[in-house]
Amino acid sequence: MKAVTMPSAPEHRPSPPIRVRTAIGALATVVAVVAGVVVPVTSASAAPTTVASDSSARVSTSGWGTADKGGAWSTWSGPSTASFSVASGVSTISGLAPGGSATAALASVSVKDVEVRGKIRLPDSKAGFYQGWELRRQGDGSAYRGRLETGGSGAVSLAVTKVKKSGETSLGRVALPAGISAGSTVSIAFRAEGSTAVSLKGKAWPVASSEPGWQLSVSDSAADRVSQGGSVGLWQYASAGNTSRSTTSFDDLVVVGSPSESAEAAPAPTTPAPAPTTPAPAPTTPTPAPTTPAPQPAPAPAPVPASPDSSQGSVPVGSARYAVPSGAIVVAPSGSDSAAGTSAAPLRTATAAVAKAKSGGTIVLRAGTYNEGVVVPFQKKLTIQSWPGEAVWFDGSVPVGAWQRSGSGWSTPWSFFPSAEIGGAVDNPRFVSPAFPYAARPDQVFLDGVQLTQVAPSQLAPGTFAPDPSSGRVLLGTDPAGHEVRISNKQQAIWVQSADSTVRGIGIRRYATPNSDKGAIRFGNTGATAENLVIQDNAMIGLNLENNGGTLSRLTVERSGMLGVGTNASYDLSITDSVIRQNNWQRFKEAPVSGGIKITRSRGVTVSNNDISRNYSSGLWLDESVYDSKVIGNTVEGNEWTGIQLELSSKAVVAGNTITGGKAGLQLMDTDDVRVYNNSIGGFSQYGIKVTQDERRQATAPTGQDRRRPIPDPTMTWVTGKITIANNAFGSGGYYQVFVLDSKTHRSADSMGITVTGNAFNQRRTTAQATLVGWGAGDNKTVTRLDSVAALSAKNGSWRNVETSGVLDLGGMGSLLASSLGIVSTLPADVAALLGQPGTARRIGAF
Repeated sequence: MKAVTMPSAPEHRPSPPIRVRTAIGALATVVAVVAGVVVPVTSASAAPTTVASDSSARVSTSGWGTADKGGAWSTWSGPSTASFSVASGVSTISGLAPGGSATAALASVSVKDVEVRGKIRLPDSKAGFYQGWELRRQGDGSAYRGRLETGGSGAVSLAVTKVKKSGETSLGRVALPAGISAGSTVSIAFRAEGSTAVSLKGKAWPVASSEPGWQLSVSDSAADRVSQGGSVGLWQYASAGNTSRSTTSFDDLVVVGSPSESAEAAPAPTTPAPAPTTPAPAPTTPTPAPTTPAPQPAPAPAPVPASPDSSQGSVPVGSARYAVPSGAIVVAPSGSDSAAGTSAAPLRTATAAVAKAKSGGTIVLRAGTYNEGVVVPFQKKLTIQSWPGEAVWFDGSVPVGAWQRSGSGWSTPWSFFPSAEIGGAVDNPRFVSPAFPYAARPDQVFLDGVQLTQVAPSQLAPGTFAPDPSSGRVLLGTDPAGHEVRISNKQQAIWVQSADSTVRGIGIRRYATPNSDKGAIRFGNTGATAENLVIQDNAMIGLNLENNGGTLSRLTVERSGMLGVGTNASYDLSITDSVIRQNNWQRFKEAPVSGGIKITRSRGVTVSNNDISRNYSSGLWLDESVYDSKVIGNTVEGNEWTGIQLELSSKAVVAGNTITGGKAGLQLMDTDDVRVYNNSIGGFSQYGIKVTQDERRQATAPTGQDRRRPIPDPTMTWVTGKITIANNAFGSGGYYQVFVLDSKTHRSADSMGITVTGNAFNQRRTTAQATLVGWGAGDNKTVTRLDSVAALSAKNGSWRNVETSGVLDLGGMGSLLASSLGIVSTLPADVAALLGQPGTARRIGAF
């Protein structure tokens, strides 16, 4: 199986701006890491010093040659090769494949208080890619990273993250103005200063615009902060979901040590000095050796908060501060399972603590790594949490150093080979795509924290591994010398069987969870609480919940093999304030299950204020008899299939969400009684909102019913109808902004009870633009194009909508939205309350 680990953000102190002129040549998804020259100035009073710069005023057809100041560039790309060249005043990385990354490093530079400035031409296509500038990069790959993040809608965000071997943690993120989008040429500045508390700042602006103040400013004082000087650089990754190779160019890079605010507007130096000539690779977390670079799978989007106020996602592991109650059982890696379990005499394992604890008790884990699988039995209500301010990881892998050369690769003896069976079949083709034949195999190998790709033994190559149960070995395609290699040896971190139990403040990673075990962390009883958990790089489902009253909040769930969060038969479920990104990492088929969050056979569901983005399938999927759901105020960006989907369900409010990218923004299928209010939807490749019906009916279907309810269930029919689409803003994109069709049972859209009013559409001027509304006929196939708001009014005289005068994305529609409040449909009282707005609030699009 394959997975990736993402790095984090830089440290700041006021410094003079460093100007970087970036190339506007070819477009790419590229990674360049600039190492900083060692400067013995770390105090705020030290004079600003240019430690590296590069105007790209040379010609090189193989690599980037030597910078003007800072030494020779070393370059690396993977898993397939990209080209590095310098010509016409720009440095270019071209031909970077989807799912690939690249680095270009200046090996002789090291600096602590630092500012990097530059310009970059973003790729023209509206595809996913992540551009980063790394500061204080350490030998183990730790660094801060300033990032530009682009999704399928073309919108760009500015972020700061912290990179550690364990992964990449978001420290803050803001959306950039609409003037910065795919194809823009952008100036950037990132700064890191301080030691006890690391100050990190960033900004980005179109080259033709005046420079703004700092747009993002955060501080990192966590125990794992990067407080020492290190390399400085550029990093970039092309999303695996992109459809073509990409190219990006850079020039006039400048790196300043001990920057000062007064130097911020100073022009870039124009006479940089030459530097060393010994390259050293600097890929994503961690750095592969120059001769045998480790593969670089997709860096996941920032796991923790999606915004600087930390309103979404878990706090970083090691930052939670829950009180330690009297009588708590204490565990520490240095303890003994024969000890008393007190702070002075801790137990060694969580397993022993569960056995010792009484129902109603609390288990507190001291800092460290726990390679365990823990079961909380039915009769014990427990709280499991971290010690205040200490980093606790449940890690399902172990380091393996005993490798020997074997054929074209290396091998080690191994005995743990988890089952690849799903639904009674190994590599079940109902779930597994032929393009990713090993998706269901939970085996995992990590090289320097980066998950390698699983292949057959005959396909072994650099960046891959192959389990070989017949010989009791694991085969590795990359030379392990000088690297940390970890292999997953546990299936599940925690299975909570008891009611009213809580797990909070810890991290869970690298478990080789087979389908039969459901999630790396699994809750099987009522009243479960999961809070401030970071769940990364697990083989099947990150977190699975299977009963009523579950409260899931402040989670960060990334790179799960199949699904980030799965819930079934969970009445009164709440999923809030979480980040669910880049799941379905193994690329299971879109159906029957994969993606960010899937909820089935549940009632009274609330999903609010989550970032559900860039999952390799659907973002949020409510399916098979979900009744009375509220999907409120979520950011749903760049998911490959559908952003939000309601299927075989009834009674829902979908309001205040921002949904961009993917094939469809919102899909309503075999679902009735849905109120879709005040969403911002754009950048979709096919449908903004798709309303459809197939042949399934609740009373006669062989599966999908809620078995706790009577069958047939009088509260739902699985017949699409009674749908209000009001006060939504539709940005450019796709074939249809709203599409309504019963594809099986000879019902026309006219008979389905659809209301479309108070919306702002993109005007359709040419056939290349999306139709406002596609209106299905009763023959299951004919669709009438309603290409203007006048056509909508002719369909129903009470509908009042507006349209743009040209093709605009969501960011460009502000003026129209503000001037069109007269057509807004009044918010129902309960919808207004869910949105936190007065009933008199008038707005088009998300609040």
